[in-house]
Amino acid sequence: MKIVCFSEIQWLYVRTRKQQILSRFPDDWEILFLSSVVKGKRNNFLPERDGRIIHVCIPVLKNFPQRSLRAIFSFPPFRLLWNVLLFLWINTVFLLTGFLKKDRVFYVSNIYYAAVLPFMPRSAMVYDCNDDPLCFPDVPVWAGGYFRKLALSADAVTAVSGGLVEKLEDMGTANILHIGNGVDYDLFNAASDAATPDDMCDLAKPVIGYIGAIAQWFDFDLLDFIAASFDDGSIVLVGPVYGDRKDDMRRIADRRRNVHYLGIKPYDRLGAYIAAMDVCMIPLKVNELMRLADPNKLYEYAAVGKPIVTMKYSGDMEELADIVYLADDRDGFIANIRRAVAEGADAEKLKEYAKARSWDRRAEEMVSLIEDLVGGG
Repeated sequence: MKIVCFSEIQWLYVRTRKQQILSRFPDDWEILFLSSVVKGKRNNFLPERDGRIIHVCIPVLKNFPQRSLRAIFSFPPFRLLWNVLLFLWINTVFLLTGFLKKDRVFYVSNIYYAAVLPFMPRSAMVYDCNDDPLCFPDVPVWAGGYFRKLALSADAVTAVSGGLVEKLEDMGTANILHIGNGVDYDLFNAASDAATPDDMCDLAKPVIGYIGAIAQWFDFDLLDFIAASFDDGSIVLVGPVYGDRKDDMRRIADRRRNVHYLGIKPYDRLGAYIAAMDVCMIPLKVNELMRLADPNKLYEYAAVGKPIVTMKYSGDMEELADIVYLADDRDGFIANIRRAVAEGADAEKLKEYAKARSWDRRAEEMVSLIEDLVGGG
């Protein structure tokens, strides 16, 4: 089996859903990963191999923060010319890597390939919809057409949340399967007994922490409120900070001395940082993007068995009411942190929940879907 992944991120990046699932595909499956070009990062325009994964950067743009680019790409003739060049570029990569023949399955998460995919023969195509691509900043108006085209042309669509399933159904999408995010359960569960990292040893209690990306969906106003409410404790943040969020991070760290940003940590050490926290929090904005999301950190926290406090950002959260502290507003968030510190969590129930949603299980579901599609073809 040959798999081509059309991704919106780079392969050698943090381990996201795509890396987790693809790395668990059968050993005899060949995988080509088409990465995005990222300004300021190393972009390999020639194919490179990481284990059995061949990855290469493709100049497909996923959003347009620059006004000049937004203006240029707003003209359909320019987009047509760009897509012709993109088509030729991708097929050259296929030729170089041995993925040119029809016996390949397309695994797509980047909607900006939608215009060229109909002209590329394949045995099947899966659109893995892990968020609403139209909810991000600087998304061009015409991206909605790409989203619809990809969703309607795929042989099957996987969605990470019930909200996304409903949105795709409303678009007329058929053959939708709900496959949520997951966790490397064995890795994170083993961290339950890990030694406390050196940079967390001397922090004042309680330690209230967050592990994950700090991007436009992160609620700094809520973080500031938490820091003010627990000025005798420690607020710990671990993970990459993006764009103007870096300025927000500097400002709050200067204003609140109990806020500790520890930077980016190796993936295999994240569980140890979670284990050193008294309460794990998910302080994300309650908006349309989060209503349709399924944050990995929920499963990672659960795999370590730590108390979890989160905003109730989607209807899917209701099923977690007996194992997670859910808040409707920031006052409820603070009250739930206090409860979590005092009462703790049912660690075994949390671990059972996480184990049932391991990346091994998610990969099995995706493999089964692909095999059914190819077999049915």
